[in-house]
Amino acid sequence: MKLYEPFPDRITVDGQEYRLTLWFDRVLRFYDILDDPDLTPEETTEAGFSWLVDCRKAPPIEVQSRVLRQLMDEVIAPPQRRLSTQKQPQKCVDFSYDAEEIYASFRQVYGIDLIQERGRLHWCAFLAMFRGLPEDTPVKQIMRIRSEDIPAPNKHNAEYIRRLTELKTLYALPNKDKAQGGGWDGLFNMLLAQAE
Repeated sequence: MKLYEPFPDRITVDGQEYRLTLWFDRVLRFYDILDDPDLTPEETTEAGFSWLVDCRKAPPIEVQSRVLRQLMDEVIAPPQRRLSTQKQPQKCVDFSYDAEEIYASFRQVYGIDLIQERGRLHWCAFLAMFRGLPEDTPVKQIMRIRSEDIPAPNKHNAEYIRRLTELKTLYALPNKDKAQGGGWDGLFNMLLAQAE
């Protein structure tokens, strides 16, 4: 993201330019599509492409997949800055499961009603504001609880460990079945196999 450039509204893949519809609500819908175990990888690709790309005639499924992969890598979920010594972060937020807390946090900090911003607020703006939420907001407090390690017990922290364990149980993310091979990784692996 560069402050002197507009948010991305086009992407070029294989020399072809595609117009994007990257409103935050469409990207969140795309994440839900990725998690839908009832959709085949082809259906996931077609649904995601139709939600995020403004295209009158859809290209072949392989091209749609390349567009979505590049879109994910460059715009929707680009690599985040991390210290080289940091371990891979665990998932501590789910945009669907934590929707109420995200809504409340945006309202608290920015005065934004996310329901009113559907079809207007660009994903990049949403993501920057989400990452910039202060630690005292509902969603950031829950994220901290989920990511906090339970300390080794000693004679002073038994009550803290008990309370943290309760909070981790209360705010645990639902266990989505990874065995089905769904989501983006399943889709990508299926298309890789087709290409070979």
